[in-house]
Amino acid sequence: MTHSSIPDHCRLIIEPAPLTGSWNMAVDEALLESAAENGLCSLRWYRWDQPTISLGYFQNNETKDQNETWKGLPRVRRLSGGGAILHHHELTYSFAVPANHPLSQSPPDLYLTIHQPLIDVLATHDLQVAFRGVSFKAESEPFLCFGRGDERDLVYQGNKVLGSAQRRRRGAIVQHGSLLLLTSKYASHFPGLLNQLEQTSLYQEDFLSQLAKEFSQAIAQAIKLPLESQKLTDEELGQARQLEKEKYSREFWTSRKK
Repeated sequence: MTHSSIPDHCRLIIEPAPLTGSWNMAVDEALLESAAENGLCSLRWYRWDQPTISLGYFQNNETKDQNETWKGLPRVRRLSGGGAILHHHELTYSFAVPANHPLSQSPPDLYLTIHQPLIDVLATHDLQVAFRGVSFKAESEPFLCFGRGDERDLVYQGNKVLGSAQRRRRGAIVQHGSLLLLTSKYASHFPGLLNQLEQTSLYQEDFLSQLAKEFSQAIAQAIKLPLESQKLTDEELGQARQLEKEKYSREFWTSRKK
């Protein structure tokens, strides 16, 4: 049963350890269901336990411009659209908001609402990033998301360092995005933010944890909801386990062509 009351807080979930791609995507869908069915608002931070390619929902698994070095990497298909992302040295977020919250009424504005606090927090660490401001689309879109350009991307000196995507379900929205901090050897043509600033030594557990907490507080102010640190509910855990088993870890889901 869908709740009609606007949430009075946002749950904060910071995963303590890196996780598999299939589990990360299953949890994000479970949070979308919680937003749609139970009116819950959730902000989640997570990482990946190994280099993983996540395919956009409408994307073919194989394309002519793929790199040979990707062949052995695990793959998972996202609920959200857009290009593939090679998740490696990054910090990833997901934000699920129910249909009855004003933020769900304008999906484009939701990107700005979440990205601006990230800009502000990074500036306090002398990491100056900004909105791209313009979109561009090639005749043949690159396989990887970080080779594509949207006006709401965050960039440093013209290089994309954060991109996000959304999925709507029964009016609720889940938005997730990747902040590229270090260059991956599997996608060396995409410089990480810390590489460009020659501050690669910052990429450590305590810095990532601190960033997630600071980002969360800034986002809470932007969405005008207090945060409450919580874990997944038993219902969400059960649903995520089922989604991982029956969907995200299955070849039929990852490899299907749209």
